Amino acid sequence: MKRLSGVISKAIQILDLLLPHGTEKDMGVTEISKALGMPVQSVHRILSSLSEHGFVTQDPKTKRYKLGLSIMKYGFLMWDSIMLRTVARPYMEELSRLTKETVYLSVRENAEGIYIDSVDSPQILKISEPIGLRLPLFIGASNRVILAFLSPSIQKSLMDSFNWDEIPALKPLTREYIEQELMNIRQKGYAVTADEATEGTTGIGAPIFSYENTVIGSLNVAGPSIRFGEQNMEKYSNLAKKYADLISNELGYRGRSRQE
Repeated sequence: MKRLSGVISKAIQILDLLLPHGTEKDMGVTEISKALGMPVQSVHRILSSLSEHGFVTQDPKTKRYKLGLSIMKYGFLMWDSIMLRTVARPYMEELSRLTKETVYLSVRENAEGIYIDSVDSPQILKISEPIGLRLPLFIGASNRVILAFLSPSIQKSLMDSFNWDEIPALKPLTREYIEQELMNIRQKGYAVTADEATEGTTGIGAPIFSYENTVIGSLNVAGPSIRFGEQNMEKYSNLAKKYADLISNELGYRGRSRQE
């Protein structure tokens, strides 16, 4: 374990050294070795591993290394997460004010959905789940609406990976039921669930899309089911879709608006 930690530390040092300062930066193995005081063999071995995973790239002519596209990819993912919370917050506050219910912002992390921000309902009886709560993507409106708008190949891969015999939901859920639900969600543009993660609660989730026209999260209204009658259900669903669309547009999404 100590040796692994040392290798990771050296890899980070190399990546830090290759960080551009104003202009793109590239370096040779010997140059990196001298700058960091590492054996040439160690530097070469670490660079080979980093190159294999796209964190650095080597010029075939000069044999010099620079940062690869994987660094950019992870950077954009972090930026998307920060931007999403910053952009979404005022819309979340407005949505909570109009519905008087709790509003959540969710994102996908692998096969799970996770709450990354919330605005609590001002009412005494309310839903208040912790930030960081994780559940499989097929449980709850906030997660299921993300699953519904993923590409068919990713969606199938995730559905295949779920353990359908051990479902952490309050009511029975089958793959067949979820697959039908996903079709309905794509047609309606939003998801509705009740009594799946918390008893006596209803949630409405609408998808949020990025500038790459891919689903990156969801905006959700949740509260006690007794307050989610037919009239409020229609009102809250329309509002959730409206504000999710506004967030998507501000993030640079250029798909056809569901409001048209």
